[in-house]
Amino acid sequence: MTAPEIVVSRCPSCAARYLPRDGPCPKCGATAAEPCPLPARGTVLAATELASPVAGWTAPHPLVLVEMAQSVRVLCVGSRPAPAPGTEVEVARDGDGYRCSAVGAAGPGVRGEGEFPAVGAAGRPFEPPR
Repeated sequence: MTAPEIVVSRCPSCAARYLPRDGPCPKCGATAAEPCPLPARGTVLAATELASPVAGWTAPHPLVLVEMAQSVRVLCVGSRPAPAPGTEVEVARDGDGYRCSAVGAAGPGVRGEGEFPAVGAAGRPFEPPR
């Protein structure tokens, strides 16, 4: 059995890899692209949940930014509970979008329900790093 893959586009001119889309290469503007299979596993860079998503999406709606092989980043709809940064996930194409789920059983790399603060919750205001 072969490992799952995600097919991305590769620009033959500059070798950039990106998710398939209409239009030229986002790096150099070349119009040619060729398919490039990548392993369907990646690492979570960030995750959040939308408490008030657009009509047609269920709430809360988990969104996960995943970095895959060769620096390809994919914004996915995640499973609940949302995976913490550093968690290994498997990505799958779902229509026009992507979904991801944590690899293996829930463990220390998975956030619990109580770790997401309520919108408007009292607490320290955001302070950017210095």
